[in-house]
This record gives sequence, structure tokens and C-alpha cells, in this order.
Amino acid sequence: MKRILVVFLLLALFLPVSAQRVSLDADVRFHTALVNNEFDVSGNALMPSLTIAVARLTPYVGLRFGEGRHRLTAGLDVVRDFGTPGLPLTTEPAFWYQFNGNSFMLAAGIFPRALLKGEYSSAILSDPVRFYDAHLEGFLLSWTKGRSHYEIALDWNGKYGPGRREQFNVISAGKGWVAPWLALGWEGMFHHYACSQEVNGVVDDHLLHPYVLADFSAFTGMEALSLQAGAMVGYQADRITSRRSIPVGATVVADVRKWGFGIRNEAYYGDSQAPYFHDKDEAGNMYGSNLYIRSSVWEIRPGGGSGFYDRLDLYWGKRLCPEVSVSVRLVAHFAGGFLGTQQIGQVLVNLDRLSFKGKGRR
Repeated sequence: MKRILVVFLLLALFLPVSAQRVSLDADVRFHTALVNNEFDVSGNALMPSLTIAVARLTPYVGLRFGEGRHRLTAGLDVVRDFGTPGLPLTTEPAFWYQFNGNSFMLAAGIFPRALLKGEYSSAILSDPVRFYDAHLEGFLLSWTKGRSHYEIALDWNGKYGPGRREQFNVISAGKGWVAPWLALGWEGMFHHYACSQEVNGVVDDHLLHPYVLADFSAFTGMEALSLQAGAMVGYQADRITSRRSIPVGATVVADVRKWGFGIRNEAYYGDSQAPYFHDKDEAGNMYGSNLYIRSSVWEIRPGGGSGFYDRLDLYWGKRLCPEVSVSVRLVAHFAGGFLGTQQIGQVLVNLDRLSFKGKGRR
């Protein structure tokens, strides 16, 4: 990875004379998070009690060309869990091509999840996935017009091999404003979970969540005052056992925020969106989080079934400057009774498109 960065620097310093302007710039992202899960009160029925405490530093160096619309970027993601002295850092290289048009964006390669601008709930991505899987390996297409944004991405996160299943995810989100206060949107995931050299079997895990959003914040002076209602439809199929199910449910989300303080309530009633969580593959391994990258609370009932799930967030967030944001959050979960709480604190720093002196050689 060091060699890749050196090559980029040499290219920027010794570019041949041409009519093409090429510039060297960089991004640096820092993210530290503390997520404390306390679910002993429910016997850890749907989510385990654990603590995620992690710091991540991701420096990227890029070459821009084609009037600044095209970019080749390389970098390294460095992660350290708190309280692990003596253990090696977790590192992951990233390198990708990116095109930025007036409204269209394309990314291809190994690129940061931060390039996704869509809104994804815990029904799509769990907290551990958000914190530890910082890059997608594939492609991203997005289109933005005014306040409306639409995107679809392919993440090929498993190559067939020894001890490794072939799998990929197609994730998508969009929100189109049809009036200043009304939007139609969706979030969704198509997950193909296939064989390894040791274990046969293919499981389909798909989810689509279309919704209607009414946002009255612009008319009231609030930072957020919105109500969202939608349907959640899944498709689950274990091709070995020929078991298939189409779990359905309904969601209502309300969010109110002023001066950085907010309260958000997400309610769901319907079928389990992780019905195979406790099922096992041919080798006797429980599917669990190996199959489901969504939060385990979407099992709704231990072992599956239908019911009511509610998540209540009390939160505060503030931008200390355009590049730095901090937030704290207290979350209570309910499903067939009180499940437990989460305490979440985060600091994010995003230094984007840092330029270097002497850029733009001809």
C-alpha cells in the first residue's frame, strides 16, 4: 500500500508536459465511536450486551484531471479497538476511480462507504457493519438534483474460496421531493449469500422499504419536524431446505429536533425480517450475523415470528466547525417488552479535498 501512495506522489511531481491539467489533493477522515449495548434486562434475547469502542483514521491521496471531474485515489483505513494494547492495527487498503458530473457520480473500485449519501436504517446496516466495514468493493452510481438524491451500489464482499462464502450486496436508497414539505423515498438491499468450498447452499436475503416523508421543519423554524410512514417487504429463501418466506410490515418514524437536541421514535409492526437468524447451514453453523448485516433486533421475536418493535432515541449533535461534528445518543429498544438500551457517542472529522502547493502542472 505504501508503494501505491509513493507512485501517486511521483506521478503528481513528474507529470509529463501536456494540455491536461492534473492536480494532487487529499482527504483525511477520522471517526471515533463508543457504542455501549446493555441488554441483560431481556436476557440478551435479540441483541447481545457488548461495547464497541473504536477509532478510525483514513487518509486518501488523489489525482484530479479532466477539469477536476475525474479522480484516481488511493488510501489506507486504519482501525484500533480501544483497550487492545499489543495487538496489531486493523488495516485495509482502498483505491478507486471517481467521476463527478453536475448531477451524476460514479465510483468504481474499493471506495469508502462515506461516499454513499442515502439514508439507511438499522434494517439495512447494523452498528458493527457501519463501524468496521468502512469500504465497499464494487461500484456506486448516484444522481442528485436539488434536494433529491438517488443511489445504487454493488458491494462484492465475498469471493468463493476456502472458509469464505461467495456473497454480494446491492444496496440502494433514494428520496425525491414532490413538494417543499413532501418526499417519496426508499431504502433497499439485495443480498446473495452463496457457497464456500466446504459448505454448499445459497440464501437470498432481500429487503425493500418504500416510504412517504412529510417534513415541516422549514415552516416552523425547527431543525427537524418530520413524520415518515412506509412498508417493509422482504424476501427470504434458503435454497437447500427450499424454505421461503415474504415477511411484511409497516413503519412509522417521527423526528423532532431544535438547538441540536432531538427525539426520534421508530415503530414497526410486522413479521421478522431475519427469520433464518437461528437456522444452521450444512456444516452446523448458525446463520446469524454471517448472513444478516442488519441489526439483530429485526428478528422481532427470538426464533422469528411477528410482533411490534419500537426504538426511541434521545440525542444531541453539533458541528464544531464545517469539518467536525460530535453527537451523543441514548437509545431504548422495545419488542415484546423492554429489551435494553444503547449509549452512543461519536466524533467525526472530514477534511475533504486538501490541496497542495504547486498543483496543476502543464
